[in-house]
Amino acid sequence: GEDAAAVGLINVATFLSQAMAESIAAGSCDEINEDVVDGSLPASNSCGQFGRSYQDMTCSDDEKFMECDVYSDMEMGANPNGRPVAPFFCASTERFPFTGSADYIAGRAPVDAPVPNQNGRTDVEGCCWWGRGTISTRGVCQYGKLNYYLGARAAEEGRPARYPNIDFCVSPQAICSPQRQDSSIEWVSGLFRWIDDVQSYVSYNGDGGVEWSYVQKLHEFVAGGMTDGLFIHSVSSIVTQGCYNAPCPGYRGEQMTDAGVRWSYFLQVLEALGLPVKALQS
Repeated sequence: GEDAAAVGLINVATFLSQAMAESIAAGSCDEINEDVVDGSLPASNSCGQFGRSYQDMTCSDDEKFMECDVYSDMEMGANPNGRPVAPFFCASTERFPFTGSADYIAGRAPVDAPVPNQNGRTDVEGCCWWGRGTISTRGVCQYGKLNYYLGARAAEEGRPARYPNIDFCVSPQAICSPQRQDSSIEWVSGLFRWIDDVQSYVSYNGDGGVEWSYVQKLHEFVAGGMTDGLFIHSVSSIVTQGCYNAPCPGYRGEQMTDAGVRWSYFLQVLEALGLPVKALQS
């Protein structure tokens, strides 16, 4: 019916607005180095920003069989981003015993000495799991699930695979491939994460009852006239930090400083889709 169609459209609009915030507005498929530590941007932020360790973002016990293994000799780099900050890269400590700063602020040369990230990492060994794609697929669990359902592992185990020749656990940078024939991967990986990680998101309280459900809150948001900005704020929190009520456990950064920008993107997407926005802006 009309209500179901409205819910579907708003779900799409919410996804697109998050994509605008995560990658489109930044003009980068790869996550940008932005977590300043003691005045510098550590190159080791590729291991994880704002207190997180991406190689330790593992799956729950019942999904652990899908996650990627971490190999010390993996080596790759993010695409050029047009900024005065070196793109993320990962490599073994045999190749790079330590990493310095990645920024070139005010003409200052990068620091050629160990510069730790928030977790104290001064190397980039096993740190190939930074965010990529429209809504930043990151961590060994998300890449592993992408590979299990859509990549080479699906093909190897006899399941239909959208990308049978791409092992996302070996080549996570394939998400941001500059090759024209691979241009869909950035969006498909984002849609996969949206379906697996956001649409299915449910948080439970201490008694085992549902505390916050994306699907339930989406229906309430639409039924309420789409005026409750807290819904977009909560979705933004799930996308960026992994829980609906930032700051989330393990995240050591400022609390959703771009919430207003993400709401603005949502309104822009509604307008682009031809949905009424005047009531939302009043």
